[in-house]
Amino acid sequence: MNVMKFKTNNLSHSTLHIGYKEKYVEETVNTKFLGLQIDNRINWKNHIEETIPNLIGACYAVRLVVHISNINTLISIYYSYLHSVINYGIIFWSNSSNSGKIVTVQKNIIRIMAGAQRRTLCRNLFTQLEILPVPHQYVLSLMSFIINNQEIFQTNSSIHKINTRNKHHLHRPNTTSLVFKQIHSVLA
Repeated sequence: MNVMKFKTNNLSHSTLHIGYKEKYVEETVNTKFLGLQIDNRINWKNHIEETIPNLIGACYAVRLVVHISNINTLISIYYSYLHSVINYGIIFWSNSSNSGKIVTVQKNIIRIMAGAQRRTLCRNLFTQLEILPVPHQYVLSLMSFIINNQEIFQTNSSIHKINTRNKHHLHRPNTTSLVFKQIHSVLA
């Protein structure tokens, strides 16, 4: 693989040219990969804005059937239409500043399912319906990822042999040195 160095036009934008046998990969602003909208700034705004209409459509479906079905049917509709859309790629996009829009739609749907008023607080409704809010789903997904992929994480005991009470905790690398090493390896 032939990788050319950064060409810096200004401090805010750098380009990286990647090529093989005189064929180069074109830089794009936004691309869709496995159903996730990714932009060149790793900003999830486009993905979230593409997800919102699907959730609003599901909200409409719940609103249509809320008067003619029981709570178990509504929960089934929630999990089939909404949960799968919300949960897909949540590890990546949920930490975004734009994820609050999805939380808002989820709260609206929960209120419709429970027959609550528009301004009703949702904490008890989530508990009553046994549905996790988006931030809790994010934490659950992260913890599941860590548990299912323990071999890619280091513990404190694998870094040093000192017998401490935190030796079995996951090791947190020093982020400044990690970032510096990554930047140095790209520029070298």
